[in-house]
Amino acid sequence: MTAIEAPFPSARWFADLVARANADRGAMDRLGIAELRFGAEIVDGEGRAQLFGILLDGYDIESLGAVDGAEFAPEVVVSGPLEDWADMVASIEANGSADGGHTLNTLTLAGVPFEVRADDAMGHDKLFRYMGTLQALFDAAGAPNVAASVR
Repeated sequence: MTAIEAPFPSARWFADLVARANADRGAMDRLGIAELRFGAEIVDGEGRAQLFGILLDGYDIESLGAVDGAEFAPEVVVSGPLEDWADMVASIEANGSADGGHTLNTLTLAGVPFEVRADDAMGHDKLFRYMGTLQALFDAAGAPNVAASVR
């Protein structure tokens, strides 16, 4: 596996992640359609948060880069410390996919270290309904580097 060259977290890293996921259409198509405006909020050691938007629309996945929460209006946001996000990404890069202790499900289930925020119950429900798709998306960080050929 080749790590995504762009630094994590960055708009380019998320764009390359989505490019890798889209390059493996078969894997994404097997998970079925998903409709979700997802926000990944990464909080640095100083308490500054960066929100990255991902749009799941049917079989299509799009990275919107760094977004303003009010303008993007995510249905659900997964928020957590940079250190824990970086640990998840490192686990995926090392293993080709997240190990049991580094899945989005594991990291969000108890609300620690990742917090799930949604304006309504439907947004919260959609996170867990599409968890397999989201995990496959993040697991693409452990896939071969195809992003350069997709640009």
